[in-house]
Amino acid sequence: MANSNENESSDATGERRLLCFAAHPDDETFGSGSAIIKYASEGASVYTACATRGDVGEIAEGSDATPETLSAVREQEYYAAGKVLGVKKSILYGYRDSGMAGSPDNEHPHAFINVPVDEVVAKLVDTIRELKPHIVFTFDEGGGYGHPDHMHASEVAKQAYFAAGDPTYTGSSREPWKPLKFYYHAFPTSLMTKWVMTVAANEPDSDIAKIDTGQLGVSDEKITTTLDNAAHKEKRFEAVRVHESQKSPFDRIPDELAIEWVSTDYFIRVDPPPAAHETGIFESDLFDGLDV
Repeated sequence: MANSNENESSDATGERRLLCFAAHPDDETFGSGSAIIKYASEGASVYTACATRGDVGEIAEGSDATPETLSAVREQEYYAAGKVLGVKKSILYGYRDSGMAGSPDNEHPHAFINVPVDEVVAKLVDTIRELKPHIVFTFDEGGGYGHPDHMHASEVAKQAYFAAGDPTYTGSSREPWKPLKFYYHAFPTSLMTKWVMTVAANEPDSDIAKIDTGQLGVSDEKITTTLDNAAHKEKRFEAVRVHESQKSPFDRIPDELAIEWVSTDYFIRVDPPPAAHETGIFESDLFDGLDV
């Protein structure tokens, strides 16, 4: 059964609505936090749904979390960060973290990546039909840097997006709701490479340093949509600091690169697919073309 934290009324009438589907408590903040802040500050209702409790994540130096308490700590950080970001309702499904690619945790029978896609799709369809978002977004198909949970979440979100509006879908008893757009939140390869190489130089023994650079982000040419979020950088860093149990990706790089990172969000529009004349970066707003 999913847990949730609601910051205010979730009445879904009369406002723009977005849903971000993440894999771990902090993905929504470390990944697309500036976009969430932007739309929440503009009056949109922004929701997050998270698949796991982050059971096997790293524990940052100075954190009071232990391997036994980490999942409970990260759950509370997820809710607290949501308040800073302006999230209207934060939902947590509670699956087990699968760990980094190739780790023993991948084999755990309850790991998120070992949960049938159909099971998670049904949960997310229920969430979409309840919240009625106009926009749904998640990780790109490669999960940013090849994280198995991110890739599993990407596939789940894509299937749930289409199933939610399908009246013949039998995995949910709620009334169908068809979101209007589906996006992958993406990190351009150029930016990801710069980040990983910087971290690796300073932390050669870290998990980040071991990432296969061939799996980094997405080709810059695939980006269709960018958001200028420079005005929200301070709020983004405030939300990042809430995740005290985790090493911030921004503490590992120079300030100027961190500011560059949080000042622009990059997306790939998946549905509706770009038209023939829509090439390169042709949108600067997820709601472009929508009358909502």
